[in-house]
Amino acid sequence: MNFFDGQVFVLGNSSPIHDAMHRGKALYYGIQYNHSGRFSYRRDHGELYFAEGPHAFFTVPGHYYEYGNPPGEPRSHHFICSEGPRCRRYLESGLFAADREPPLIPVKEPERFLATLTAILRLMRRPGPMTTPRAILLYEDLLLQLFESEHETPQLPIHQEAFFTELVAAVTRAPEKIWDFRRAAKQSNLTETHFRRLFKRITGLPPQQFLIRQRLQLAAQLLLEKPQLPISVVAETCGIGNAYYFSRMFRKYYHVPPLEFRRSLAGYRNGLEC
Repeated sequence: MNFFDGQVFVLGNSSPIHDAMHRGKALYYGIQYNHSGRFSYRRDHGELYFAEGPHAFFTVPGHYYEYGNPPGEPRSHHFICSEGPRCRRYLESGLFAADREPPLIPVKEPERFLATLTAILRLMRRPGPMTTPRAILLYEDLLLQLFESEHETPQLPIHQEAFFTELVAAVTRAPEKIWDFRRAAKQSNLTETHFRRLFKRITGLPPQQFLIRQRLQLAAQLLLEKPQLPISVVAETCGIGNAYYFSRMFRKYYHVPPLEFRRSLAGYRNGLEC
């Protein structure tokens, strides 16, 4: 069984100028995104909601939905629909928060969210299967963005927020580098304990765990884009020099060892070539 089995993309579209009201039962698991403009939403003839601007919501098979814009007020609407047991696992885990109240999720970084969704649509339209490993990784990134938007981080003082925002962005851009978080704590005039506490408030993880996660995500990207690289080189390139430790951490994070992860990607590539 391939690591990326269990999900198939079936529909998707991007409508910068959309002027329609949708009514009917959903057939697939959908991420619906209103990038701009006003719209209304109702599920199973229940409470009617109104929103404006960047908001997302989920649709689930078997439920009746009504959503759209007021007459004569076009909006920017984008969506992706998929099916399969992987989708049901997202639902059961709460990552695909279809039953949340209120159902409309404000999107905190709309341009990033739209860019991710558009990238998936581009992959779906390429020759070959609509569902690829990269598309699934991007889809999970969409779900995480919505989860992070829903669980908004408490605000820090302005000077601390700027420092941590810059630090987190730098680590994300280059996780393979050596990062000295003790030194960063001194630079921010914080004790190491308080520094770790604030870092976790921003990212959801302590500094070292966040760094490991970013390195492993870089490793997954390398395995996806450069299948010829030996595992030892992947480990070194992502900043984890010890190949044995790298394999152990990779398996803990992705639930499969790097070689199996790579083989699953190779299976998809073979399908693309047929």
